[in-house]
Amino acid sequence: MSDQDARPLRQPTFDLGPAIERLRSVLGPEGLLTADAEVAEFRDPFQHPSWRDFEPGAVLMPSSVEEVQAILRVANECKVPVWTSSQGRNNGYGGAAPRVSGSLVLSMRRMNRVLEVDEVNAAVLVEPGVRFFDLYDHLRATGSKLWMSVPDLGWGSVVGNTLDHGVGYTPIGDHVGQQCGMEVVLANGEILRTGMGAMDNARATLVHKRNCGPSADGLFMQSNYGIVTKMGMWLMQPPDCYMPGWLTLRKDSDLELLLEVLRPLMMDGTIPNQPMIINAVCAMSAFAGREQWYTGAGPMPEAVIDDIARQPGFGRWVMRFALYGDETIVERQREIVQDAFGTIPGAQVSFSKYDGHAMPELENPHERVQAGIPSMALDRMTRWYGGEKGGHIGFSCAAPITGRDGAALRDLVRTELNGAGLDYSGVIIVSKRSMIHVGLVVFDTEDEGQANNAYAACRAMVRSAAQMGYGEYRSHLDFMDLVAEQYAFNDHAQRRFNERIKDVLDPNGILSPGKQGIWPAAYRA
Repeated sequence: MSDQDARPLRQPTFDLGPAIERLRSVLGPEGLLTADAEVAEFRDPFQHPSWRDFEPGAVLMPSSVEEVQAILRVANECKVPVWTSSQGRNNGYGGAAPRVSGSLVLSMRRMNRVLEVDEVNAAVLVEPGVRFFDLYDHLRATGSKLWMSVPDLGWGSVVGNTLDHGVGYTPIGDHVGQQCGMEVVLANGEILRTGMGAMDNARATLVHKRNCGPSADGLFMQSNYGIVTKMGMWLMQPPDCYMPGWLTLRKDSDLELLLEVLRPLMMDGTIPNQPMIINAVCAMSAFAGREQWYTGAGPMPEAVIDDIARQPGFGRWVMRFALYGDETIVERQREIVQDAFGTIPGAQVSFSKYDGHAMPELENPHERVQAGIPSMALDRMTRWYGGEKGGHIGFSCAAPITGRDGAALRDLVRTELNGAGLDYSGVIIVSKRSMIHVGLVVFDTEDEGQANNAYAACRAMVRSAAQMGYGEYRSHLDFMDLVAEQYAFNDHAQRRFNERIKDVLDPNGILSPGKQGIWPAAYRA
């Protein structure tokens, strides 16, 4: 269901036929998918089955940089759009689907090599098809002791997650902050290397982010200016002590007090990772379907949510976090954290403790993720409505770490979702100086009425949040133009700047037109 409030645009006509015939000889049968069943895998997996927005025309799967260059040469000559993705697993935001229906989807899944591991400096060089699972398996198979950072679902691409400003949950969970150098194929097929990699035979490519002069890396994140084919990422040495912790809060209003207590612990580094604060409905969705708690129409009553919150290990809000490092220091950090959280009436704190050099097999998926071990266990959350046919949209706003801001976003998202007949499922991811409130807009993908309500609620939240001063830090396909519209300072100077860069680097407008609301000149009305 495309955004009804997108910018006025025109869509150039294009014919994939000539391009596909030329690319068949370039990519071979494994690199070109045209069968309906194969192409359907690259739709938005959480669309209602009857919707036909964002339809791929065919799928290209190169296995080398040279094949990427050949694809772009053909795309430029045939004037056909190419929508790029790494693994295309970012399902709450549209997956691998293209904004312009009929586009060639360029998937990097076959470019999946771990090219280098620097054990001394704790860094790796990977291709965009490398999943978090792949990197973890490679490190263990080669005897590496290094720890990595992973998001909650490990099937995505290390590169793709970083390019979309994704986060993980170890002390190196700010993935953009750990990126160091990249190789990019520009729209004209030229290869660019950023940072120290711009030198021949550079020694510091994986350890020093900046070159002399402007650093271009950020231009290729959440943009459509080039195709990243290699990326350096920092890892970490194993900690002597790994201590995951849990905090449970008994009242919904305790969220505000928690954020005020948490902020100084984040800013001074006492808690070094990215804590996740989860409301009762979201926490339960990792273990059960909604029907086990409530089968009535409309949003779940407060009394039922209170019943969920009274389950062992639950609360109206629960926060996971972890401490890492020398055991003596970690024990002192634990005391500081316990004292701080002890000021919240009724709060309960618990910890586990492990040797970071000899980790056991961890059963709890939250403890695994905070130890940099990829998992898929938390995918269960999408089945709250509709079971296997459940899906979600991520509505994700950035804010300061304050009780006022946490309450404002919680109340906004809850009001809009409840008004749409949906339960409020909320997650807050906290970093050193900001937090991301993620409204998990969960719905049954086969219930068209419920799906329409979910999309309408998200559209309303984008505008309401912007009026309150909150912008999304990443966007679902359906709302990219609407989200970009909210960044309106000085007559949308940022968007105009982005469009100027687009027109210079990609004059034919072939690369991912419309990504993050960046449209090439041929599409702008």
